[in-house]
Amino acid sequence: MSDWPTPDDRPVILTVARPGDAAFGTTVFGGWIMAQFDHAAGRAGRGVAGACLIRAVQEMVFHAPLTVGSDFAVHAREVGRGRTSFTLELAGIADPDGARIPVATARFIMVAIDDAGSPRALAA
Repeated sequence: MSDWPTPDDRPVILTVARPGDAAFGTTVFGGWIMAQFDHAAGRAGRGVAGACLIRAVQEMVFHAPLTVGSDFAVHAREVGRGRTSFTLELAGIADPDGARIPVATARFIMVAIDDAGSPRALAA
C-alpha cells in the first residue's frame, strides 16, 4: 500500500463494524465492506462532479480482515479524468486501538450525469 492515506487525511466516511456485520466469529462480512466503499464512492463522486453514478469497480483487493468493533474509515481521491467520467481510488483503513490497518483498496470508475440520467461533460 502506498503512503496514502496519511493519518491527517480526512475520510469520506467513518463508521464502526458492528456484531451484526460479522460473517464468522469476529470478522466482518466482505459484502459489508464493499457496501461502505459504494457509499464512499458516491459521496466522493458528488464532491468531484455533482450528480454521478458508479460505472464500474475496476478492482477491489482485500488486504486484511476487519474485526467487529473496529473504527473503519474509507478515504477517496480522484486519480483520473475523462470527458464524462473520472476514476476514484479508495482505501479502507481499520483503526483498532490507534493502529492503522489497511483493510481494502479499490478503483471506481464514475460517470457524471445530467437530470435525465445521461452522461454529461465534466467541468474543466
